[in-house]
Amino acid sequence: MLDIGFVVAGGRKNFKPFRNQPLAELHLLTIIEENFKGKVNLSLIDLRGIDEDNTIYYIPEKDVYMFSIYTPEYNESVDVLKSIRAVYPDAKHIGGGPHVNIFPDEMSLLFDAIVLGEGEKSIITAINDILSNNLQPVYNQEGSVDINSYPYPLRKFLPKTAVVEDGLLVGEHSSLEGTAVLFSRGCPFKCHFCANLTFGSVRFRSPKLIEDEIEYLKKEYQIEALALKDDNGIPINVKDAEPFLTAIGNTGIKWRGQSRASGVKTDMVKLAKEAGCTDIAIGLESISERALKLVHKGLRIDNVRKYIDTLKKIGLGVRLHFIIGLPGEPDNIVEETLQFVEQTQPSSVLLSLLCPLPGSPLYMFPEKYGIKNISNDWEKFRVVFGGFDPKELPEMVFEYEKITPWGKSMSNKTILQNYVDLQNTLREGGLKF
Repeated sequence: MLDIGFVVAGGRKNFKPFRNQPLAELHLLTIIEENFKGKVNLSLIDLRGIDEDNTIYYIPEKDVYMFSIYTPEYNESVDVLKSIRAVYPDAKHIGGGPHVNIFPDEMSLLFDAIVLGEGEKSIITAINDILSNNLQPVYNQEGSVDINSYPYPLRKFLPKTAVVEDGLLVGEHSSLEGTAVLFSRGCPFKCHFCANLTFGSVRFRSPKLIEDEIEYLKKEYQIEALALKDDNGIPINVKDAEPFLTAIGNTGIKWRGQSRASGVKTDMVKLAKEAGCTDIAIGLESISERALKLVHKGLRIDNVRKYIDTLKKIGLGVRLHFIIGLPGEPDNIVEETLQFVEQTQPSSVLLSLLCPLPGSPLYMFPEKYGIKNISNDWEKFRVVFGGFDPKELPEMVFEYEKITPWGKSMSNKTILQNYVDLQNTLREGGLKF
């Protein structure tokens, strides 16, 4: 019997790590179990919330350890990997995820095998190879997979307390017990600050699989609320939106998600409301149309205002997402942002600081945006500050040239002060998410 553990990093930078369910890891464990019943023993080694100095005491001995590496958690994951190698030197280590795909040569030096691309097929091949003592250094799964050919992710690899949480929704629904789900893969938009590796057409779960997963969560965990992690909780294309939303609505669940601020049909917003949606988050990113254009966001502020009005008229709460430090934002970005917030009256605001993540155009082609001196200290790669300590000061991982292709830039000192001033004002107004 092959003993396999999938390691989930502790999320030491995340104020509420258990709100980020390890859905990718659960998905792969479910697929492995389906393909290797009786041949493998599977577990999720969940290190969330555990002090990093004590993680090794929570890691049992396994034949194989798997990791999905994300840039902000890179150092933490590597520290865990090295600790495991020191204690269990005979174990094999397999790495995948965004950071591995972006830096495959470097990651090959750390892992016995790496998985590139969407890994459903590759991980099955890799485990077969381990069973036959023929593990290869690289597994490259080219092209996209049919996500409907795989089962929904089982949560049995986690204790119930790590699956269920209240407070996912707000207001009258805040006491409902909920969890996170993901019913699609990919995003049709190509924002240049985003490191999404699955750009292009969106693949949606079939209505039956959506309903089956929700009913499973209701039956096994008494779930009453969902946080959709899909890039577009209200799909842009009506042909996708109708079956997607109807399937969710058939289960009687309450949920929140995020949505593009333009292109969504009013009828689909109404359908989302009827299907149990309570709140929609909008990735506006900036009140500056110049900045939005430079990062290929493609939004007009007037259309955003209209969409917010539509959401409110239909009875949905609105959360706004902003990024401070985008190329081209004006000197009075704080005042303009606060004015927009005052005019539109969202229920909450999530404020991020620009961080050129590996894989994003901002990271890959920095000179196009006047960006220089991007740090290679992954420990510093963060987008939200002040979760643990309201007085925590933000830190940037890059600088702008004084004169950029789009004009005169701001200094890091000014950008950081803008972030602090805006965050403090939002906190004082009870709007900080």
